[in-house]
Amino acid sequence: MAITYQQLRTADLSSLSDAVDAWRRLPGQFDIIARSFGSTVTKGLRDSDWKGETATEALEKFDLIEKQMKAASDEAHDVHTLLRSTLEAFQAAKNELKKIEKYVAEDKYLKITSDGRVSCDTSAAPQEHRESVSKGYFNVVQDCNKKIESALKDADDADLALHYALTSDPNGDARGFNTDVASSLKDAKQRRKEALQDAKAMVELARSGSDLSVAQVRRMRGVFAEHEGDPLFNEKFATSLGAKGTLQFWVDLSEAHAGAQGADLKDLKGFQDQISTNLANATHSDSRAMQQWKQGVIDAGNISFHPSSKDPIYRPPGAVGFQVMSSLMSNGRYDTDFLDDYGKSLLTVDKAPTGEGKYTDEVWRRGADLVFGKETGRDPLNGYLDALSHNPEAAVHTLSSKSDLTHLLESSKFTDRGESLGKALESAVTGVAPGEPVREAPRHSREQVEIVQNVVHAVAQPGGGESFVSKAGLGESFGHIASAYMPEISHSLAGPGAESALLTTSAAPGGLDRTDVTRFLYEVSRDPDGKAAIQYGESIYTASLLEAHVADPSLYDGNTENAIRTVAYNAGQIQGIVAHSTADAGIGSAVGTEKEYNDAIKKQGDLIKTIVATGIGVGASSFPTVSPLVAATAGGFFSGVSGMAIDRFYDGKQLDGALDDSLYRTGTDLNRAQDSVVQQTQWSALDAVAAHNSSLPEGSTKDLIRASVNDGWNRSDSALEDTHARPSA
Repeated sequence: MAITYQQLRTADLSSLSDAVDAWRRLPGQFDIIARSFGSTVTKGLRDSDWKGETATEALEKFDLIEKQMKAASDEAHDVHTLLRSTLEAFQAAKNELKKIEKYVAEDKYLKITSDGRVSCDTSAAPQEHRESVSKGYFNVVQDCNKKIESALKDADDADLALHYALTSDPNGDARGFNTDVASSLKDAKQRRKEALQDAKAMVELARSGSDLSVAQVRRMRGVFAEHEGDPLFNEKFATSLGAKGTLQFWVDLSEAHAGAQGADLKDLKGFQDQISTNLANATHSDSRAMQQWKQGVIDAGNISFHPSSKDPIYRPPGAVGFQVMSSLMSNGRYDTDFLDDYGKSLLTVDKAPTGEGKYTDEVWRRGADLVFGKETGRDPLNGYLDALSHNPEAAVHTLSSKSDLTHLLESSKFTDRGESLGKALESAVTGVAPGEPVREAPRHSREQVEIVQNVVHAVAQPGGGESFVSKAGLGESFGHIASAYMPEISHSLAGPGAESALLTTSAAPGGLDRTDVTRFLYEVSRDPDGKAAIQYGESIYTASLLEAHVADPSLYDGNTENAIRTVAYNAGQIQGIVAHSTADAGIGSAVGTEKEYNDAIKKQGDLIKTIVATGIGVGASSFPTVSPLVAATAGGFFSGVSGMAIDRFYDGKQLDGALDDSLYRTGTDLNRAQDSVVQQTQWSALDAVAAHNSSLPEGSTKDLIRASVNDGWNRSDSALEDTHARPSA
């Protein structure tokens, strides 16, 4: 949308000015780094005697780094030039408006409206002179309005040119940053023209619906992928097709290619993912047309859409609007307000049957499955919950309603929405969408902790573990949540007074109930993936805390040994609950095989290693929660200590003096599991001592940890006896 008169005259350019100043310094800084790297690291390697394949690979990588730094310097220079040119254009346009406003204000016959239109007001002139005054001001009024239009166009052109330049691929061969604003504007206008032409062509194809061939779908996918981040294309496609037209298109296409297999199915699945992303991006527009589209989709939620059929006898089943739209929501980040409004309407229908979710599945049993390659397309909550998992803010809005959360949890027992609900819960309580790169942990809010408490309480109820963890398939997600909320879990088990030892950034560290937490950990540990996630989370949290206190003894207002004692006791208690759960399940003949558990360790470990490799900077000032598998602490440091804890757990390093048993690889032997916790905690503490040249003595530190872990372990047994019916009791 074009920049309006009010937007330009009230625009605060201070942030843009700050950006210009910030980017002014970056080219030189990158250039210094590049030259320094080349004259030290790269040159040093070239001049050294180190030869061989590894040396060659290292040199190639160092050369690449140096080139990347130089490229970054060039790009930073281009960005600065673009920002400066845009600022100058905006400032000049604003100044022109001020000049005209001042001119109008000083003339008794001129006035200007709120939308920037200048006119002649002859009411102050004598009646007999009004016509002549009006004629005399005709050219003046026209000139003022032309200048305002020109100023708005200049500002809009500058905005368009900057948008095009900054959203183009700076490293691509086809186009990159163009510091010539006139050239950028020309390219931007051409791009806008192409976007509109492509959107029109795609709308025409979409309207042919059931007649679309897979080859045409493949073509559409390519066009949509090219314009994925183009708000003009995405909005134009959606609004031109209309809310009902969009839903009808997907019903027609799904029916036409139902039962597709092989390469055709792959292409159709790919297009479904792509159009979902484009529609999600379109919903972020605030234009009137897009607002009407979003409301139209919601209003059509209960309307039946039937695919067109040339067969006079056969009438395809079709689907209601909620089923259709939700089948297009599994990819992309939909607008928060849209998800809020859509979810309220959808959940109203989903919650209509009585029976605490028992009959929810019957609401959506009729209708076609509109998701290619899956059998989950009839239940619109699957697609909606997937959308929430990609938008943590919207996920919090929906799941913070205890009524809605309780309904979704209960309904997961009788539907196949458990996996999608689990991912939505993870997103809500961690504040991070799957695959989203994060350098610093979002702080757990009170609202998020309350969601976790509601989940923990539901699982802690009699039968909750079996129904939610096993039947609904939520065990893995619950394990991820427990891992991310290890600080709050630790605080609930320790009680008041452990704050300076069990560090956390949480806004509500004491927001979980102790009895519920104990039962929750016990139940989730029955699931191999849930158990592995909890154990990773505890190991990482413990290693982080130990390193924090060793590196900075001032974090604890007593001696460091007391902090270590509290941390080790906490590790023993949590791991003891997990181990007793496994042992009790073995007694009840309900435990998974040792192979399932070892596979889970690898699966969860692969996930956390990927997260660590891509999302966490070594030496971060606080240990980030970049996924549900990583716990947040106020003073922890992610460095070698936490990394080694992960590696030891992942690799199953053998215990000292044990030839056959590896760390945590035992299924039911409590003594060996207990020894594993002691050993892991001792290793982490000694790693921290070595990393920070601490004077803590090795022998007494190991003994302190041994005694504290064992005390915590023993406490876990009595805590479970007090809170949970157990087969061994």
